[in-house]
Amino acid sequence: MTEFLKLSLKRILFLLNMITALYTLLVYQLSYSVSVKHWLGGFLTLSLPIAWFFNIFFIVIWAFRRSKRALISVIVLVIGFPLILRTFVWHQPVEADKRKKLSVLTYNLMWSDTERFDPSSGKSGAVNIMNTALEIDADIKCVQELYNLDSRWQFALIKRFREKNKHYTYVHSTPGNDQGQGAIGLAIFSRYPIIKKKEKHWAINHNGLLAADIVVGRDTIRVMNVQLRSMGVRVTKVLEAGEDKERAKKEAKTIYHQLRDGFKDRIIQMIELERWIKASPYPVIIAGDFNEVPYGYAYGRTRKYLNNAFEARGRGFGFTYHYPPGFLRIDNQFFDENYFETVNFRTYSDKPYSDHYPVWAQYAFKR
Repeated sequence: MTEFLKLSLKRILFLLNMITALYTLLVYQLSYSVSVKHWLGGFLTLSLPIAWFFNIFFIVIWAFRRSKRALISVIVLVIGFPLILRTFVWHQPVEADKRKKLSVLTYNLMWSDTERFDPSSGKSGAVNIMNTALEIDADIKCVQELYNLDSRWQFALIKRFREKNKHYTYVHSTPGNDQGQGAIGLAIFSRYPIIKKKEKHWAINHNGLLAADIVVGRDTIRVMNVQLRSMGVRVTKVLEAGEDKERAKKEAKTIYHQLRDGFKDRIIQMIELERWIKASPYPVIIAGDFNEVPYGYAYGRTRKYLNNAFEARGRGFGFTYHYPPGFLRIDNQFFDENYFETVNFRTYSDKPYSDHYPVWAQYAFKR
């Protein structure tokens, strides 16, 4: 009887291992091809780290039993190695040389945390967010969810940004509101002249695209600030429900619907971004909040045309989303590797004031 149970358990484990391996290969296909424009594909690619975890689990199990079946999941992980490099890398900065360099910051300001702003406190989240955005040194700053209000000096961000980055362009959540008063928008602030802008606003989540043609010495480049539709992951609300099962169920259902609708909308938005990339007459750098993991459609389509700064020069996992679940890298910088090389990269995980960490990269011109 004992031998029968051992044999049965071994067969069940092997079956589960094969299902896991086949499932992982399916997700690889979706991530590598980036051709499936269905929201279900978004859910599948989101699960890839879980699939990797179970493959590692089976490798350990079979290795402990000294079974060659461990090779099944080993081979699966090897096939997915390029995707693993989107998850974890360990690079060193390039030593300084005489090439012309350009630094770029992207930072989601979370509406500058206006709802919790306390004017009597100099240490509020809002003040920390704004100080962080202003103090990090960068030639070009791409910010999302910028809240500007000139009547209160703490929120007079356009004026304050321009003290060091005097050239700017802006797309506001209220069409035609170029002054940026009392609502949110995307902005690009530059130390170099901006000669042209292009914008697209999506009202669904106050998201959009903003492109600026910037003259850097004798070169003209196009910088795109991106914010695609939010993932809608609000795990905190589920945790706050505690033992209230009905509330927890309701919040979980809301997350599901937000994720599904987010996948749908980001595919449409990514098609627009892809057109912008193809149409650019200048070398492109894209920075912003993609609201999608590195295995999804938006990331994969962008990666077909441009390299990713984290992959090129990052260290560690590079998670950029501060709130639970806390292990997401959804803020990115992409660049044209024919014209630029990433020489330094940093995720400011020591700046936990917004729901996103600031992401900074330094590029050297190749030409």
